[in-house]
Amino acid sequence: MMGRVPVSRCVFVLFWAIISLVTGEELFEDGQYYPWIYDNDLFGGPDFWGLVDKHWTLCSKGKLQSPISIESSRLAFDPNLKPLQFDNVTVISKLRNLGQFPVVTIDSNDFRWPSPNASSGPLRPYRYRLDHIQFHFGRDGKMGSEHALDSNRFPMEIQFMGINTDLYANYSMASKAPHGLMGISIMVEIGPETNEELLKITMATASVIFKGQQADILDLKPWRLMPKTEEYVTYEGSTTSPGCDETVKWIVFNKPIYIMMGHFQSWNELQQTPTQEQEPRFTSPNARNLQELNQRILRTNINHKIKNDDGKCKSQKMNIAYFSKPKNASSPALNVHHHHHKRRHGHHSP
Repeated sequence: MMGRVPVSRCVFVLFWAIISLVTGEELFEDGQYYPWIYDNDLFGGPDFWGLVDKHWTLCSKGKLQSPISIESSRLAFDPNLKPLQFDNVTVISKLRNLGQFPVVTIDSNDFRWPSPNASSGPLRPYRYRLDHIQFHFGRDGKMGSEHALDSNRFPMEIQFMGINTDLYANYSMASKAPHGLMGISIMVEIGPETNEELLKITMATASVIFKGQQADILDLKPWRLMPKTEEYVTYEGSTTSPGCDETVKWIVFNKPIYIMMGHFQSWNELQQTPTQEQEPRFTSPNARNLQELNQRILRTNINHKIKNDDGKCKSQKMNIAYFSKPKNASSPALNVHHHHHKRRHGHHSP
């Protein structure tokens, strides 16, 4: 049965975008600052991030923090927002278990395998190079995403984190500076099929059960993780892990991709520790709690007008519902690779 996030009586699809950020590969090493976790019941959890380390004060005092709940009633249509462009290139990458979450890092040092760039849309006039991909997920297919839609969370969220290479040389510099980072947020829903590229990464999780382990993924096609839509919501936010740097342009797509429950359960095997413990400490759930919007503007290119009873459209008003289940959905898991997907997200050959 199709599940629907209730928003209003009027029809129309809502958004899901791309863009999320955390900490570039040079920041992934052990021993930096205070040990942190996602469990709020323990010291070092999100409620303590801004208190335990001087480098993380934004985690408690910042006004542009992420993730947020994207409230459909707060959306502002921006007719100037163009479709996002994303290079269709294959990359050399590694899946790594950081303990807090798994991450795919992109090898950008090989000129034969350049990292893809994102541009246009809310990123204009800059280009952002994909630096790494983060994965946030819950247990048993519940409440795993960081961003939420009208306070409803998805089982999983994939975040493409990118660097503004027009202005900055590396992630460390970009994370501390204006227009430094992009975060592309892709929601993942449980469905009858698994997105082909997500399956490739999922199979590699068996090699990274414990913190510090890594596995090569030599032919990853990041653009195939994107849903088949041009619609998104964008806002100004932060990285979702310490130090919560407020330099991220977030893009949240309007549609999810899908994963079968059996494949999803593979992610729940990942653990926070470098070796097996008697009482396993699993990586999931690994989502930061929702942050205050603080009057930020939620811009969207979703232009769905609502009709009055007489059939005429109401002016400048939006009412949107997000269909979260795959049954009868217009973009089933394995259909994201069609040629029109390249047109929407980039113009390069795969």
